[in-house]
Amino acid sequence: MPQTAQPLTQAVTRILFDRLNIEIPEPDTDLVDGGLLDSLLLVTLIAQLEREFGISVSIDDLDLNLEKFRSVRRIAAYIEDRRNLTDVA
Repeated sequence: MPQTAQPLTQAVTRILFDRLNIEIPEPDTDLVDGGLLDSLLLVTLIAQLEREFGISVSIDDLDLNLEKFRSVRRIAAYIEDRRNLTDVA
């Protein structure tokens, strides 16, 4: 796991709690199946992530099954991947 994964996981958890009032028990908790994240909250979360981390979430990244956004850990990994793409470009 990359060294930045833990701080990113904590930052995503903080955003979910502070901005969306969603308390996450564990980084691997399924946000969708657990009923914690619906489509409206997902759009709000994406806007927060883009603002907070300076990333851009493309429509191609929003797979129909939303695998990249199902848990805090997956969201943190997605942010790390987007940052790496930006660093390479």
